Amino acid sequence: MIKILNEEFFPNSALNNENQTNEFVNITLSQKIAQVIAGQIAEGVIKQGDRLLENELTNYFGTSRAPIREALYILEKDGIVERVPRKGVFVKEYTKKELTDLYETVYHLEEIALKKIMDIADSEQILELENLINKMEKAVQKKDIKSYFSKLDQLHIKFFTFTNNDVLSSFYFRIRKQLTPFRYISLSYPYSLEHSLNEYQEILKGLYEKNFDRIRDNLRLKEKRALTNLETYINKN
Repeated sequence: MIKILNEEFFPNSALNNENQTNEFVNITLSQKIAQVIAGQIAEGVIKQGDRLLENELTNYFGTSRAPIREALYILEKDGIVERVPRKGVFVKEYTKKELTDLYETVYHLEEIALKKIMDIADSEQILELENLINKMEKAVQKKDIKSYFSKLDQLHIKFFTFTNNDVLSSFYFRIRKQLTPFRYISLSYPYSLEHSLNEYQEILKGLYEKNFDRIRDNLRLKEKRALTNLETYINKN
């Protein structure tokens, strides 16, 4: 069942822009609705296994069924929800093995990306990464998990776009949204923000030093810590 959603993710002005065509508004609404639901899943407002009812979503967002159905399709395609025949649409529940496989895959992709960045990135690109990590540090000081998460997502995107490898980037972007709820959950555990920031600072030092062992060691620490947090979450739920 859908919970009360956080309206900051969904400004009402998006519903009433008369300068856009109906088709464009519907596409935009679908994407925004999908983002709202994904955000609430990430924050734990909507739990794994919860059913998403079209009627409730339609009433809450004050729109027709068409953009709601499209939003659910987007979430299904991203692996965030699943459609069960004759039962409805549910937030996807992941087993420990599925999460382990997911994280193992993404960290191997990041290892490849960072090795390539270390070899080919110019000083301006490394500085962009450093600026983002500095913004992440400010978010940690304020204990602002949403801001930290947003900057972290931008950092990962740069990791892959800076490789100039479209195939590698496409693999990452296919699974990125599946990771979103679990990254947020992992970062919500005590001292996770501080640990995460320290690991990325060490990775940055490895890039400056061209020390791939330092980069790889911190990626493995990150993977182990994230999976430990998620295993605790699965056992509690």
